Amino acid sequence: MKTKWLASRELSEHPSRALATVSKAGRVLVTANGKPKAIMIPTSEETLVRDLEMLDRVTLAKAVEALRADSVKAGTDGLSMEEIDAEIAATRAERRRRK
Repeated sequence: MKTKWLASRELSEHPSRALATVSKAGRVLVTANGKPKAIMIPTSEETLVRDLEMLDRVTLAKAVEALRADSVKAGTDGLSMEEIDAEIAATRAERRRRK
């Protein structure tokens, strides 16, 4: 699937044309000063809930990917289950002390 690029200025000046482009192209990348800012995809009353659920899955996958990358940077990606359990127990104990 090809992605159509659309400047945010064009979107604000001609919103109906931009929506028509989404319907025709299937996916539009909105840019500001030449840099990606948003992705528009077509939806309808019939597919709205399913489309939002799909976007939630994408957001969740991005969050998991970021957590994994952070764990590699912090060196915690190789922790054993015992070390993970100990870390959880220490965090819970600290929270109880703060209450």
